[in-house]
Amino acid sequence: MGDLLCEREGGAALLRLNRPAARNAVNDEIMSALAEEVDRLAGDPDLRAVLLTGAGGEAFCAGGDLKWLETFETAEAGEAVTRRMRDILARLAALPVPVIAVLNGYALGGGAEVALACDLRVMEEHAFLSLRQARIGLMTGWGSGARLLRLVGHGRALELLATSREVSAREALAMGLANTVVPRGGGLEEGRRLAAEIARNAPLAIRAIKRFLAAAADLPLAEALELETALFRPLWTSGDHHEAIRAFIEKRGPVFKGS
Repeated sequence: MGDLLCEREGGAALLRLNRPAARNAVNDEIMSALAEEVDRLAGDPDLRAVLLTGAGGEAFCAGGDLKWLETFETAEAGEAVTRRMRDILARLAALPVPVIAVLNGYALGGGAEVALACDLRVMEEHAFLSLRQARIGLMTGWGSGARLLRLVGHGRALELLATSREVSAREALAMGLANTVVPRGGGLEEGRRLAAEIARNAPLAIRAIKRFLAAAADLPLAEALELETALFRPLWTSGDHHEAIRAFIEKRGPVFKGS
């Protein structure tokens, strides 16, 4: 089996980092496989959600494989491999459907960066996050510094990055870094429940909502309002909207087709 396992569960794709002996640390094979899979999923019209988790029960992801990364000796080489993973995570974040990270264990350094590139985070109660790049003389490089700033604000982001401290699942929930906390071993079940709940809604609407939220955060309010209306307009005449109205009148559940 490869270092990244990919499964399809109805409208949801399940991606699993599969290096439990190395605490699911990111290596060349994971980068290559994740890039290929993300690019494939981006063009899948039947996709409703993506789940990302780690193999085993100890680690979601321990970050980059330091033994491998140490082979990039120059600043130029280090920048290139960092930019490579940054761009892969940017494409993961840009998928048109919600991406759910299931933290079945700790997420350290780059592992926390992987989790923060996802839209939603389910954490098992024993899991924790730690952006500990400063402990090895680095800073975030895969995009999570900017994402963390947008999620929790300047003061909290600086604290977490400068102290490298561990953030428990309950604290992550309280500060908005996690969406839900579940008992140990229950993360994937909760992730699947979330994916199924999302899939019950109209696919075009879900894609429009994600597109809007991704763009609106960086827009002035007036421009964000215009974008919201522009994305709303084609949904009004969509087949899924008409199906929902018919289903309501006929007292049945809607059958959405993404059209």
